[in-house]
Amino acid sequence: MRRPSPVLLTALCATVLCNRVAIADTAADEQRLLELRDTVVNLVQALVDKGVLTREQAEKMIADAKSKAETEVAADTAQRKAQEEQDKGAVRVPYVPQIVKEEIGKEVAAELGPSVKQEVVSQINNQGTLRSALPDWVRQMTWTGDVRVRGEADNFGQDNATFQYIDFNAVNAAGGIVNAGAKAYLNTTEDVDRLRLRLRFGFDDVLGDGWSAGARLATGSNGEVFVTTNQTLGTYGQGYNIAVSQGYLRWDGSWQSGRQLFSTTAGRFADPWLSTNMVWYNDLTFEGLSSNYRFNLSADNAQRKDLFLTVGAFPLASETPSSLDKWLAGAQIGTDVAWSDGSRLRFGAAYYDYIHIVGQRNQPDSTFLNYTAPALFQKGNTVYDISSSTNPDVNLFGLAADYHIVDLLAIADLHTFSQYGVSLTAEAVRNIGFNAAEVFARTGTYVAPRTSGYEADIGFGNLPFGASGTWRASAGYRYLQRDAVLDAFNDEDFHLGGTDTKGFLVSLDYSINKHVWARFKYMSANAIDGPPLAIDVLQLDLNGQF
Repeated sequence: MRRPSPVLLTALCATVLCNRVAIADTAADEQRLLELRDTVVNLVQALVDKGVLTREQAEKMIADAKSKAETEVAADTAQRKAQEEQDKGAVRVPYVPQIVKEEIGKEVAAELGPSVKQEVVSQINNQGTLRSALPDWVRQMTWTGDVRVRGEADNFGQDNATFQYIDFNAVNAAGGIVNAGAKAYLNTTEDVDRLRLRLRFGFDDVLGDGWSAGARLATGSNGEVFVTTNQTLGTYGQGYNIAVSQGYLRWDGSWQSGRQLFSTTAGRFADPWLSTNMVWYNDLTFEGLSSNYRFNLSADNAQRKDLFLTVGAFPLASETPSSLDKWLAGAQIGTDVAWSDGSRLRFGAAYYDYIHIVGQRNQPDSTFLNYTAPALFQKGNTVYDISSSTNPDVNLFGLAADYHIVDLLAIADLHTFSQYGVSLTAEAVRNIGFNAAEVFARTGTYVAPRTSGYEADIGFGNLPFGASGTWRASAGYRYLQRDAVLDAFNDEDFHLGGTDTKGFLVSLDYSINKHVWARFKYMSANAIDGPPLAIDVLQLDLNGQF
């Protein structure tokens, strides 16, 4: 008998395969499978007729295939029923090739992306949806920040005195003028151009029941004379210093439906006073405790006409024993009146009292009273050497006078035109703590009282300022005698800081948009009583705020 040919084997495999296919799709392809079965049977019959197979072989082959198919059908049917019981209620997802998935994704993103994104943003901003799921302390948190890039040119007069203005910070740190060497004197002749950066970032969070907390980080250079947040660029790519410039707790309360307001702040916080740069530099923060009370003279809380009282106590230096600590204590009364057209008038009368601020001379070769030297100087105040050392190279400078300062300040913002307004500022200050006899006893030299100062400023521009294209300009004049205020804490830009100075200031602000604005400021100042010192300072700022 001949061996079955490859054609026959192929036909037999096709028969088995067709049975498998029939098992999988009996219900859907019954007609097609019947046709396929008849074709295979006819093929087998043709093989018998040709003598390739005997009839017995063919019948046995068909019987074996049928039996095998029935067994497999029964097994697959049982498996399918078990799977159907397990998958009841499940959603059947057909297989989709990856390339098809990607194409569908691109089409859906192109058609629905913008609308879906907008809907998600709307849902997040909706107080009643996603935002409401956040904790209260997160939803009530307010973030603030600002960046200022400044180009500054400090230009010195040609007739300025040289080696006359001592850098008291450098001398006290070195232990004497000789030890400080070239750093013992301030630069009074060499012009300086520099780029500077100020970065501040912080938050305020509502804690409930009138309580809130806040903190702020800020840049700053350790080498600056003044406690400032300005960072001078040019560090060979080194990281900037970042410090905690504010950290506080505050409680706010009200009475008589908001007519009376009261707040208390403890920690390190922004200037609590109605003030200008002549007394307190605008970058200065205060450490301690401050309280403010306001009483509205009108019944309209939207346009308040307040009488206010602010009091505060601020430790400047902690010593041992604590009775020797340096302190600043202050109080200010005033008015703050607003009108419906946007005009506003503010007036403040303040008294600032420095406690244990005067330097005390040591006994010969003693250092016990070194702590009475201040940690900060700019320039201008009357000072004397408190070291009493038999070594002529040793020096330590302290303040020679007390500082009890009376400050009167008035600020008027008048909305005089439909889109423009005029601002007027007038301030007068006097140090009533200066006692010529006491200063003579400390220094051995008579020092005439030079304890007064004043400033006047006028501005004009858009009201309100902030929208794109709005602007404002101002011009003013300042006259500040050497002991009118403590030189450590006032303006560090005008005359490059300190007292014993007079001159004028002009500025122009221009808003690029509601978050970005530019400022040009020019200050020209001269010494009043000291050796000749003329300094012109030009600043160009680009500010961003959020």
